[in-house]
Amino acid sequence: MKHILLALAMTLFGTVNGHTHSQDNTKEKLRTDTNAEFKKNISKCSIEVDVVTDFGKKKEFWRICNLDNNNRIIKIESYSEDTYYQEAYFERNGSLVYAAETERYMPKNHFTQQVWHCEFYINNETLMTMMSLGHGKTEMDDWNPNVIFEMYKGRLGEMEKIKE
Repeated sequence: MKHILLALAMTLFGTVNGHTHSQDNTKEKLRTDTNAEFKKNISKCSIEVDVVTDFGKKKEFWRICNLDNNNRIIKIESYSEDTYYQEAYFERNGSLVYAAETERYMPKNHFTQQVWHCEFYINNETLMTMMSLGHGKTEMDDWNPNVIFEMYKGRLGEMEKIKE
């Protein structure tokens, strides 16, 4: 009986472990494929700033890149209170597939002192996986990674206010 239970436990563990490994491979493939597509698309974008806004507390510099393949990249940068902020949103056929947020603690007349960077990988409006480096928001117990969807929707709303 012990041998049967042991064999059953080993089979179940192997199945669960194999399933976890399969999920990890799927997430890694999503990250790798999305990063490659993002790099390919952004290489076709101008580095010039398209718009300067002041919807919030700080001036923000926008780059909006509408590509022929129905993809779009939106990059937003700003500097406030010793922190340099960067956001990037990558849309494929009108749907968000990738977003990145970076905060660099960089006092004036200093090199970068500390960086927090987080990348979000999305499929069918669902956050599939994310990668975070450095010390920042992701270390807070109350931080919710799905906030990226609220940020993105807010940015789309701000884009509608930008005049031609």
